[in-house]
Amino acid sequence: MGPLFDLATPWLVFTDLDGTLLEWETYSAAIARPALARLRELGVPVIFCSSKTAAEQRALRQSLRIRSIPSIVENGAAIIVPDAAGLNSGDWPPAPGEPGRKVKVLGMGVEEVVRRLEGVRARTGLALRGYRDMTDAELADLSGLDLAAAGRARQREYSETLVDQLDDAQWQQLEPEFRAEGLECRHGGRFRTVTGAGTDKGQAVRAITAMYQSAYDREVSTLAVGDSANDRPLLTAVDRAFLVAREDGSWAELEVPNLETVSGRGPYGWIEITNRLLREANCAELVPA
Repeated sequence: MGPLFDLATPWLVFTDLDGTLLEWETYSAAIARPALARLRELGVPVIFCSSKTAAEQRALRQSLRIRSIPSIVENGAAIIVPDAAGLNSGDWPPAPGEPGRKVKVLGMGVEEVVRRLEGVRARTGLALRGYRDMTDAELADLSGLDLAAAGRARQREYSETLVDQLDDAQWQQLEPEFRAEGLECRHGGRFRTVTGAGTDKGQAVRAITAMYQSAYDREVSTLAVGDSANDRPLLTAVDRAFLVAREDGSWAELEVPNLETVSGRGPYGWIEITNRLLREANCAELVPA
């Protein structure tokens, strides 16, 4: 087990979204709202780190009234930092559609990702259908998102999401094809996200952690919560890593040192983790389960 949750030390919490902070079927954050509120009261930043787009995360932040906190979008392909966070973002350019926020692109633009995907398609003969090949209505029907949310999901700037239902062996056979094009394809639970090679959530987490350490002029403690194989880089980049149960009650098979599993599914697991941290910090008020 990692270090105890000590409020005398600055903490950062990084979290995956779908199937972790958000309920699997409804994509709702309602269950985890009390936990988010309690951490906000304690001054602990909760940083989204998922395959969701900037547009998707912006809508979620607004609904949860989360401000002045960075976010990691499209599987670590970019970091978005608000000016109000007080972090040194140097000469980063303005984030598109995000007034008062700057962006650091760690991967490649979506046009380049799509161009390279064409090489994979040409060599394999597979359609490899992506969000760009679908309408908002088609994606809504496939994913269970409402129409507006599907539109935000399709606003990809640094990656493409593939919806093909191939078996694991087929995806493994495709790995060298993606590598040949300088791409990385990661499974996120429902679908797979393709980014530039070397792009992952862990790289982005380490960059944000360094920014906070510089701002605080001291070490910070880091914690992450995830639910799938896609979260391995996220979970290995922090001091303390938690894995919530999937919808069927099982856990993803991940090799992460000192990984702590919790029995709660998705956001119920998130509440379980928050309660554990509050107990360790000797906080009397616990989030209701």
